[in-house]
Amino acid sequence: MLCRFLSSDGICAGKYEGYACIRSNCSYWVEAHSCEHHDSTGDYCDKHARFGCVGKESCHTLSEYLQAASEAETA
Repeated sequence: MLCRFLSSDGICAGKYEGYACIRSNCSYWVEAHSCEHHDSTGDYCDKHARFGCVGKESCHTLSEYLQAASEAETA
């Protein structure tokens, strides 16, 4: 999976900002991989046809998904 929070130098820009990617130990990674809508070839949501997982609590509708994605980008 290509994480949307991973910078080109392998450093996390998300929850673990400033640290090297911990992949399978990352809560974002685990949550995305446990979702039935997650495409295992990349960070892609089959349900909403968008890149990036916003978490199951924020993906019931497309508008919820887009709002959560927007909030994640501004945080």
